[in-house]
Amino acid sequence: MKFCDIWKYGKSVTTYFAASAIPMLLMVLANPLIALNMSPEDYAVSGYYNSFSALMSPVIVFYMVHYYSKRYYEVDSEARLRLKAMLFKALIFFSFGMSVICLGLLAAYLFVVKKDFSFPFMPYAAIMVFAIPLTGVYKLEQTECRMSRDSKGYFNITVVSGVILVLMNLLFVAGVKWGALGKMLAPMVTNLIVFLYVVVRYRKLFRIKTTFEEFRRTLTFCLPLASGAMLGYFSNGFDRTYMESLGNVTEYGYYIVGAQIAGYLTVAAASVTSTFQPDIYEAIAMRNRNSLVRTCVMQIGLIAAGVAVFVILCPLIINLLTAGRYVESTPYARIISLSTLTSSIYYVINNYTIAKGKPRLYLYTTVIGSILTVAAYPAVVGNYGYYGGAYMTGISFAVLAAVNLVLLGISRVLGNRRA
Repeated sequence: MKFCDIWKYGKSVTTYFAASAIPMLLMVLANPLIALNMSPEDYAVSGYYNSFSALMSPVIVFYMVHYYSKRYYEVDSEARLRLKAMLFKALIFFSFGMSVICLGLLAAYLFVVKKDFSFPFMPYAAIMVFAIPLTGVYKLEQTECRMSRDSKGYFNITVVSGVILVLMNLLFVAGVKWGALGKMLAPMVTNLIVFLYVVVRYRKLFRIKTTFEEFRRTLTFCLPLASGAMLGYFSNGFDRTYMESLGNVTEYGYYIVGAQIAGYLTVAAASVTSTFQPDIYEAIAMRNRNSLVRTCVMQIGLIAAGVAVFVILCPLIINLLTAGRYVESTPYARIISLSTLTSSIYYVINNYTIAKGKPRLYLYTTVIGSILTVAAYPAVVGNYGYYGGAYMTGISFAVLAAVNLVLLGISRVLGNRRA
């Protein structure tokens, strides 16, 4: 790799990392104050309902920004603007409609199917559900910045959003001391503020004429992705839902704290992924195999190094971030952090699958992977309790990566035979 390429990647990685790191560091500084005002039960309530967002987010925003990424380098600037306008409208009206349906389905599940659950339904469920559609146009703007390699624009909108989130957490949790309610209100209010800003800034997109045919093509492409992402809940969220049934609310709270602290590592990994995602799509579009391999290796290598540092320093990190109140969360955070590496490997393979125009393959991967994961949960959690759930977060992504690779291989063999 040439020096100029290394410099380009380094500068881009630094900008994207800073966009994630600045809000994360502010949250780290605020975390001890938040922990002092949150009981294990508060963490348990907020963690339980937030776990459902992994299931509902794909239904509500329908993975439409992935269609924009897929089409970005395939169309000219005029067609790209029409596509953005169509997605902009869909991520507002379609997403809010789906939110109402999702809230009704969640109520039916908890009151009719599950019946016996530990936490109150309202207002926590409604806050969790209606916070999701507010993220749609924000994610579209982030995607635009990534695909156009406007790292400065990405930095600005991401940092502002992150800073508002920290301030809302301090206000609702440490300020007015609303516990679990405040912890859930903070992201919803943040999402609302950013949503209003983006809608007002890009209001001219409402005037651009779009067609239902383009929307239909978007739904057709995204349906397998959204369906697969829903099933991805069994790899990212199901652990917290499943282990609520173990009945130990205090230990469940410690688990949630560990998962949230390990989540800071996921934020750092996301900055690396944001840097390399456009290069993966472009390398596939240009059929540049060497560039594709180099990009994937660099991405996974950087994330692996971050995971190693986190595992070593985890006891110190937990002690600092929770003001010494939740040291019991340390082993959970260590184990769950490994899922950042396995998930990054899976998402590299997943991005390749989507960029190759094979969304159905992604759906098949998640169907098979979810079945295997759910089948393993009773045995693993039954034998190892909360530690078993922590291990399953990493194992589930490893299973998905393996299944995705196998299906890609089968698809390639079948394609060669047809040729």
